[in-house]
Amino acid sequence: MNKLIILLSLLLSFSVIIFLVAKRNNFAISLFFGILILAIVDYKNLPKNLYETLTDWTVVALIIIIFLINLLSTILQEGGAMEELLKSLSKKLSYRWIVVAIPSLLGMLPVPGGALMSAPLINKPGEEKSELPFINLWYRHIWFIILPIATPLVIISELSGVNVYKLILMQFPVFLISFFIAIPVVKKFSGERKKEEGGNYFAIIPILITVSTAIILSFFIKTYIAFLISLPIGVFLAVLISKKRDISFLRKGTSFSLLIAIFEIMLLKNMIFSIDAPEIIYSYLSNFNPVATITLISFTIGVLTANNLAAVGILYPLLSPFIVNNKLVSLLYISSFIGYLVSPIHPCLVLTYEYFKPKLSELYKLLLPPAIFLIVISAIIYSL
Repeated sequence: MNKLIILLSLLLSFSVIIFLVAKRNNFAISLFFGILILAIVDYKNLPKNLYETLTDWTVVALIIIIFLINLLSTILQEGGAMEELLKSLSKKLSYRWIVVAIPSLLGMLPVPGGALMSAPLINKPGEEKSELPFINLWYRHIWFIILPIATPLVIISELSGVNVYKLILMQFPVFLISFFIAIPVVKKFSGERKKEEGGNYFAIIPILITVSTAIILSFFIKTYIAFLISLPIGVFLAVLISKKRDISFLRKGTSFSLLIAIFEIMLLKNMIFSIDAPEIIYSYLSNFNPVATITLISFTIGVLTANNLAAVGILYPLLSPFIVNNKLVSLLYISSFIGYLVSPIHPCLVLTYEYFKPKLSELYKLLLPPAIFLIVISAIIYSL
């Protein structure tokens, strides 16, 4: 197939996906139209690509894992366990650390636009309007760098074949930097927040058991099988501590469009490889520094999509020829994550802005410097 036709079809396909995702269209539908464009160009290999994706056990396992992660987070949130945990924290922590703890804990739940959940819980009249939204956004998201049940991290682990815990270990220094880099802003907060009645710490148990069990099992079996064993245990424990026990959890925790999107990401990957697109792109960009190429393209796609899952799904198949070691997988992930975090169309940023109503320029003055610093330090760390 002509190289120019492949590049043009790929450009059109990804442009359509990015445009539709940026317009807040359903991710699965956006991917469908992107896949359709490539399918027209490479129609002869479509049945083969479909068959290979449908019969790939790891794809099926991945879909089940994402379903269980969503179900676990839904039960913890809807069942009241997370609310009880937050009440307990309000009794133990000063306001300064409440503004870190609440977004961080809610950040463990992969809920779209979840920053709006934590915003009212940390709000306090008289506090600086640009600093609160910055802290809310920052600590809500940085845990995605090391959280083993973060969907984009699970996806890039599967796409790259790198164990998710290896990625976490490589990314942990960047996480520590991201955590402490915002502490000077945190120290500006003072005083106490109103204490909540009741509360317990049970909500953290299902997450801790799930993660620790998966870590132990992954020494003996494949990581995705470890998650298939540990996540049902976590779901069972979440149901036990829930104030509610009804089948509505299953309905609320099931996002069919997300599960379809996971399948489409894996299909898209197979289609991209079947037309040799990564090799063609590499032949044009091979003279450029791979670290700079991965960093800039990943950050740009993160900003444009404002969706870390979409960015990872698009980026890895395309940039795979540049990824000559595992460190560059982490660089791709972190660069796209930072682009997603600071994107002006990122739902959490938009919702936080609408809630606190700061000056946007003031919010970005706080948000951009640490974000840019993280990109630079990541590029340095992963190029060594």
